[in-house]
Amino acid sequence: MSGDTGTTSVAPPPGETEPGHGVRIVVEYCEPCGFEATYLELASAVKEQYPGIEIESRLGGTGAFEIEINGQLVFSKLENGGFPYEKDVSTCNTGNNPSSACPSRAASHSIPLAH
Repeated sequence: MSGDTGTTSVAPPPGETEPGHGVRIVVEYCEPCGFEATYLELASAVKEQYPGIEIESRLGGTGAFEIEINGQLVFSKLENGGFPYEKDVSTCNTGNNPSSACPSRAASHSIPLAH
């Protein structure tokens, strides 16, 4: 074998971009708090749904789990006291979707990404 990891990437048709293309997510988390597993779960879920998204992590201060999308803070565990819901990291927060296509935050009944 030539080092193939077993993952398959399917390119979008010519003229189309992958879902999430041009979106950059940065997650800052507290490693000593054990939040790395939550970051990895989030990153995996996001990349599965939006393969074109660029997602990276940074080590943060005690209790931190902060999410920025394209430089805009969309979730802060330090401010909210809990972990994000799916709606907190949806493409509705990226500016790529018209607001009329996005559910309101109050109407969302998604489950937390971490337990």
